[in-house]
Amino acid sequence: MPDIEERLSRFEWDRMNLADLTGRTALVTGGNSGLGFAICLALAKQNANVILTARDAQKGQEATDAINVSLGTNKVEFMELDVGSFEKIRSFVSKFKAMKQPIQILVNNAGIHVPGGEAPEKSGQRTPEGFEVTLGTNYFGPLLLTTLLLDTLKESAPARIVNQGSPIEQLSGGVYWDDLKGENKTSSDMQVYGASKLYNIMIAKALNEKLKGTGVEAFSAHPGITSTPLFDKTDKSKPMGAFVSTLNPLVGQPEERGASPLLYAAASPELDGKGGAFIGGPVGALAPISNLDQFEDRETFTDEAKHLSDCMRLYEESMKLIQPGLEGV
Repeated sequence: MPDIEERLSRFEWDRMNLADLTGRTALVTGGNSGLGFAICLALAKQNANVILTARDAQKGQEATDAINVSLGTNKVEFMELDVGSFEKIRSFVSKFKAMKQPIQILVNNAGIHVPGGEAPEKSGQRTPEGFEVTLGTNYFGPLLLTTLLLDTLKESAPARIVNQGSPIEQLSGGVYWDDLKGENKTSSDMQVYGASKLYNIMIAKALNEKLKGTGVEAFSAHPGITSTPLFDKTDKSKPMGAFVSTLNPLVGQPEERGASPLLYAAASPELDGKGGAFIGGPVGALAPISNLDQFEDRETFTDEAKHLSDCMRLYEESMKLIQPGLEGV
């Protein structure tokens, strides 16, 4: 792991224009490495109380200790969370709420990408609830987590929700209206990954509409082409998985630069009142240069994400599918 001071120098501090976060609490999923670690580091540097979550307890605690020791703080706390399991999400939320802590920032960062390699998931697997594993981990699990924490976010307002999107949404082929759970998908390929990112973008727009007047705003943001450990867990037997895993270390920007648009969405006063925005570099045909000019509200490539009616429809239909995870809560 690079020296913390070196890492801190890589963030685009001048462009992010982050608020001082003293007294505010942020919850970041997948915080033990990659973009998640970078996000936790920057938020802690801005004096936030940070709940760093990860599904691997040892790695999560090591990451937490690394930030606290390096910054000379005790503001980062580890909690175990696996967003690929409704049961584990419910257990986490129960423990978190028992702590009586507020949340002003929720960053849904954890996710998987064409699983294989070093990942515990394999292509075509299903989550315990029957979702295709990429859709379940990248979209439905985070949506359940967000929904279960909405009351806390409202009580803590002003607050923000940030979902991780991607220009790869353009490979999705659109919303799988007849198969949102991905039950007919036999391979966790780039199309499915693109769909999970498309849904994250769309649901942020829908949530922002639903939450108007509550003081809670929802955004999505993307990190451009960033070199992270995510690609060590990619199935390189698949052509696109091998291509992306080879490309990213060569042309990918540092994790801190990739995290900067998500941090901007999470904590910059410049975005007050601009919920629903999709923050990041160029998309569509310009996706290869998505590391440039990363702080703009971008139009998506996929038509459905451009229409609030489709975003609201996705929200309503997704809520029906996660209903079992909400029962008794």
